[in-house]
Amino acid sequence: MIKTEIYIENQRLDLTKDLSTEFTYNIDDIKDFSSRNTNFSKTIVLPGNAVNNKIFGHIFEFGSSNLYDPAQTNVGYNFNPSKAANCVVFVDKVQVFKGILRMLEIILDNGTIEYECAVFGELGGFIAALGNNKLENLDFSAYDHAWNMTNIQGSWNTIQGSGYYYPLIDYGKVSSANKHDWNVQAFRPALYAREYMDKIINGSGYTYESSFFNSAVFRRLIIPQNGKILVKNTTKLVNADRTVNYNLINLQYFSSSYVKFNSISLAQFTQVDDSSFTYTGTAVANTVINLNLYGFINLLLSGYGTSLLELNFYLYKDTTVIAQKEYREYVSGTIGHQFLWNQTLNATVNPGDVIRIECDCNLQLDPNMQLIEGKIDLYTGSYLKIDSTSTVTVPAEYGDTISINDNIPKGIFQKDFFASIIKMFNMYVVEDPIRAKHLIIKPYIEFYDFDGQSLLAIDDFNSLLKINDQDNLLLEDGAIRYIDWTYKVDRSKPIRIKPMSELNGRYFEFKYKNDADYYNDQYQKKYSQAYGTRIEDSGYDFAKEKQTAEIIFAPTPLVGYNGEDKVFSTIFKLNNNVEDVTEHVIRILQAKKITGVTSYAVKNGGTTLQSLTTYGYAGHVDDPDAPQADLNFGTPGELYFELVTPYPTANLFNAYWSEYISEITDKNSKLLSAFVYLKLRDIQSLDFAKLIYIDGALWRLNSIQDYNPKDIGITKAEFLKVIETTYE
Repeated sequence: MIKTEIYIENQRLDLTKDLSTEFTYNIDDIKDFSSRNTNFSKTIVLPGNAVNNKIFGHIFEFGSSNLYDPAQTNVGYNFNPSKAANCVVFVDKVQVFKGILRMLEIILDNGTIEYECAVFGELGGFIAALGNNKLENLDFSAYDHAWNMTNIQGSWNTIQGSGYYYPLIDYGKVSSANKHDWNVQAFRPALYAREYMDKIINGSGYTYESSFFNSAVFRRLIIPQNGKILVKNTTKLVNADRTVNYNLINLQYFSSSYVKFNSISLAQFTQVDDSSFTYTGTAVANTVINLNLYGFINLLLSGYGTSLLELNFYLYKDTTVIAQKEYREYVSGTIGHQFLWNQTLNATVNPGDVIRIECDCNLQLDPNMQLIEGKIDLYTGSYLKIDSTSTVTVPAEYGDTISINDNIPKGIFQKDFFASIIKMFNMYVVEDPIRAKHLIIKPYIEFYDFDGQSLLAIDDFNSLLKINDQDNLLLEDGAIRYIDWTYKVDRSKPIRIKPMSELNGRYFEFKYKNDADYYNDQYQKKYSQAYGTRIEDSGYDFAKEKQTAEIIFAPTPLVGYNGEDKVFSTIFKLNNNVEDVTEHVIRILQAKKITGVTSYAVKNGGTTLQSLTTYGYAGHVDDPDAPQADLNFGTPGELYFELVTPYPTANLFNAYWSEYISEITDKNSKLLSAFVYLKLRDIQSLDFAKLIYIDGALWRLNSIQDYNPKDIGITKAEFLKVIETTYE
């Protein structure tokens, strides 16, 4: 009798009923050429008995609720049906499925309880684990650093897939008119695509292996900051200080003056003058205002009598006094003493409010007395500080400590980022058959382990198991690893062979996402497609449809100027022929340090920070002077810089997609559907990377559909004919 066992989170479910279900195993869906699929089962019905009710935390009870702890296993009173639970299925002690279990429905019928569940492969579990997490949920705080020339230049020397990198990018209004000298605002920290992928996968509780991720090609890919400006988070809105003494008022009978500060740092405020600060935020700010005014009164009178000195300080919010300090003193001759106003208060500040401090002095002089000399000095250490009660995002200033997490592209789902990287390089993501939550990631051109020079037949899958129980026989150099399933095909069932022209559209479009910056917009208008797009025409006479593979990144045109030897990515808008800084769609570029350029200055405003002959390049080609590899899918219709060497043919399509598209659009390409006889051991050691030999031809296994491990017999499988086995 065949025995089935299901474990979730290492706890065995009770299968008191005769369980029978069907599993589908996938690697690809050639009807949707840019898709990647996972394994799954049909609905599994589990009885609601004492064992299962306990494992599922008595979720069937109407009033059930629990405090979910993600650090604990997802069973018992910690069971959360919205979260994946690790699952392994055994049939006669042979593992036939590994992935996650999802509860679909609970059925209560006349006192009985049933749980309807399904299991999905670990790729599906991985995507489920990512949920709606975004890139900004990743933690790159270990790379916080000071925004200065030392760190900017240092980043160009370590292009290795981790850390930060400062590319020169023309964001608009960051250069002189001839694009020779550059403001430091043109250099913003970018992060590496490899480290994004690493944090996305590991942060979801999965591990992975990928030699491609460790390649020089992938390690040099960066994701630039895509906001309008480089920002920082702060609570400090106004820091206005006196660092030297100054004469606030020369006393007359009545005198008035605003308190001035000579050292001022602002965020979400602008400086009207040295004494007035306008709030530029778009929302009401709850603030704490701290002020400290410290100074000295000097007064010299002659004659006889008594005079009254009134000294008043007012803190204004626009035209309203929100705090004040008053001094009253009767004087009869010469006085000299200190004054101090130290106060903290809470205040709401509205957009457009002006904050300032005014000092009024009124001397009511006795008729028998005369003012000889009088002045009020404000001393070093006086200040006005305004702090927000919550963190606000403000422009970063040169020398500030940059919080990398504040400058990660916003609003990008991790699953979309992951899927786009997979799509760019035509990679397969498969589940390790032994290690839990472990993904193996390879480009299509590396997935099938052969070089096309010779064939080594393995007559039967089970005979291989007798040689090596894990089906990892070491083959001779140049051998194609394949399994002979000729005698596994059930000839009594229909065998269907479809020409691929019956499945695919005529046109295959590979494209970046459109964006509205100047050069992308101009290119789109001129060529009616995004920069770097590739449209492959299969030549099918009976198909007109277009299939599209689009990634979340926008293309980034490179621009050069006459007389300049630097080439740089350009992302700005033009309004009335004037450059305008803009937020933009997330980008992906290749990084390289370029040396030996004409000396240029990096400036902060009018101050030259440093003169350089190197720069941190980033663009769609690997080298702007002698490119060998292009990150576009196709050769652009025109370039916006002068290139003296031939444009590279090694782009994303030619390097990673051309063999795949050639194979599914070749005139001899076929999709084979047949019923095959598979044993439990076949399923246990199923490896989509091995080619299948049937009736004198080699095939790629795409899927096994509705396999029932309890009803050993035939099951439907789908194969794609191998047209070319040599990849360069």
